[in-house]
Amino acid sequence: MTDDERSLLLADLKAEVIKELTGKDLRVAQGNESKALMELYHKYKDTLYKKYGVGTWAQAWECIRKLAVFKMGKRYVRDLLPSEEKEAAEFAEGILMQLLDEGEIDE
Repeated sequence: MTDDERSLLLADLKAEVIKELTGKDLRVAQGNESKALMELYHKYKDTLYKKYGVGTWAQAWECIRKLAVFKMGKRYVRDLLPSEEKEAAEFAEGILMQLLDEGEIDE
């Protein structure tokens, strides 16, 4: 087990124990989005806006975000465990790559 995997496992366990003991999820203080999904949003929002326009780009992102969360078996982004955030972001980026032509993406 690598150090990253170990730290994610510990974060998962800590989140679950705190939620079980207190009935509250303390990770909500981060915001509504996981860090990995938020970084992905900031990376692609301009490209989505340029390609799809004012209203459609936000709807496209919301659908992608929801699909990524549902794929992980959760209902809300805030319910993602730390170990699931990266996988959800990778799935969302795969969908984004299908929506956008790779030649248009500024990296």
